[in-house]
Amino acid sequence: MTDSMSRWAGSYRMRLALGYMLVVALFAGLWGWSLFGPLTTTVIDQQQTHLQSVAQAGVLVLAQPGTDISDSVQRLVARTDLRMTVVASDGTVLADSEEDPSVMENHSGRPEIESALEGSVGRDIRESATQGVEQMYVAVPATYEGRRVALRVSESLERISELSAQTRSTGLALLGSALVLALLFGSRIATLTARPVERLAQAATTMASGDLVASVPNEPGALAPLADALTRLRAQLRERIGALEIEQTNLRAVLDGLDDAVLLLDGERVTISNRAAGELFNLSPYDSGQQTLAGSGLPASVVSAIRSNLQDKKRSTVELGPDPRGRTLRVSVVPMQHGAGAHGSLVVISDVTTRAKVEQMRRDFVANASHELKTPTAGILLLSESASHAVEDGDTRQAMAFVSQIRDEATRMRQLVSDLLALSRLETTPEQGAVTDVREAVGLSLSAHSRAAAAKDIALRADFSAVSDIDVFVAAHHTDVAIALDNLLANAVTYTESGEVVISADTTADEVIIKVADTGVGIPAEDLPRVFERFYRVDRSRVRDSGGTGLGLSLVRHVVERSSGRVDIESTPGKGTCVSITLPRAR
Repeated sequence: MTDSMSRWAGSYRMRLALGYMLVVALFAGLWGWSLFGPLTTTVIDQQQTHLQSVAQAGVLVLAQPGTDISDSVQRLVARTDLRMTVVASDGTVLADSEEDPSVMENHSGRPEIESALEGSVGRDIRESATQGVEQMYVAVPATYEGRRVALRVSESLERISELSAQTRSTGLALLGSALVLALLFGSRIATLTARPVERLAQAATTMASGDLVASVPNEPGALAPLADALTRLRAQLRERIGALEIEQTNLRAVLDGLDDAVLLLDGERVTISNRAAGELFNLSPYDSGQQTLAGSGLPASVVSAIRSNLQDKKRSTVELGPDPRGRTLRVSVVPMQHGAGAHGSLVVISDVTTRAKVEQMRRDFVANASHELKTPTAGILLLSESASHAVEDGDTRQAMAFVSQIRDEATRMRQLVSDLLALSRLETTPEQGAVTDVREAVGLSLSAHSRAAAAKDIALRADFSAVSDIDVFVAAHHTDVAIALDNLLANAVTYTESGEVVISADTTADEVIIKVADTGVGIPAEDLPRVFERFYRVDRSRVRDSGGTGLGLSLVRHVVERSSGRVDIESTPGKGTCVSITLPRAR
């Protein structure tokens, strides 16, 4: 029996009950103190009368002509605990002894102000909106510069309470002593009761803040199961957070390994963005949800495309562009279900500019190639029919002329097919480790074009004076170099009526520069940026007469790009053209 009572007396519930009883006793004492209320009412009435007197004195001051209202208000309540306010008839605060009138709200709704503006004395007790403490207000009607205003004087009830406390100090002495004893016993019991709970609460708070290393205190009695539960919870959280951190690290590695921009949205809030998104749109990766879709810096067209598909229940894809920067973007929005009533979206943005350009180039190439093949084919068919008719008519001479033209058209078709095959070869993966002797390649190209140059009485020569004492090799396949030199020399000879064509070579530590210069007709400045495009012709009629296909300089560009080099062109109409190709030097 004694042990049961002892356990009951020491239980958490009993200690909590004692605390409640002490609180009740404290409220009982406060209720006894409230019996002195009439005395407080009397003190309040006296103070209101005093405030009214101060306000009436202020009325006399404001009525004087030329009064500085702000200075007068300050002087009237100087060295007192009072506060004075002057309010216009529309509720605007004209002056205040403690606050800046310009930042104070309109006072037209204050009860005491309304009464004063109506011509009577207004009184009210409430909490001040500007100071946050309970105040007693007395407002009287006044006149300032010929206008009706309200002059209000207020005092903190704390001051009034102090006056009341001084009056009833003797009567409250005994109750104060009782309260002190109650507080001492209550504090001691509350400490004994709350201390273990506070220790467990502190441990739980530490765990919630992310610190899963701190120990959980072992509490005796009824709190022991709670302490054990917190210890097990801490171990489980450490395991789960460790697993989540590994998963998050793996997720970030996967996302950062993607070339496409990836955004994870919670509504319109960006919770995750990967490295590619940062590079493409200057987004901060893993921004922890601080960015919204509208404020993320994404292009407006992309934001609009995402928003229009956020409510879809199926994956949606839209292609945008090209934009003013020339980019073509493909935006895919995949809906995700996070939980009951929570929806998110996975957004994948791919920069398909290169693919779009390649596709456009493919379409243009097919169209141009079809056109270029169609023209000689139609010519051969027409000429063969004409030759057949000439033979039937017995006109052998005309028939031979048609046959000669058929041969020219067939030659053009063969050259076009040869250029297309060369172009196809240059678009394949280059052979690794290929090396070409520039002197040998130049010599072969000069031999191949010497007859055409001689037929036009053009000097065709090589200039190796800059590399006379060194061997010059480039890291490129010999067939690629031959294609580039043959096309450059063919163009130079074709468009030079008189003078010379010179091919020269020079070197730097890592590069070889080969130049083909002529004294031909030159190229207009407006055509220079496009001469390396496929099938582009500066003068279509002249190219056709010369048998060109429009692929020569395009092949040259492919050769140098395939070998990680570059090509440049300079030309002056009427004076000539110089094309420079720079290729990596082989050691």
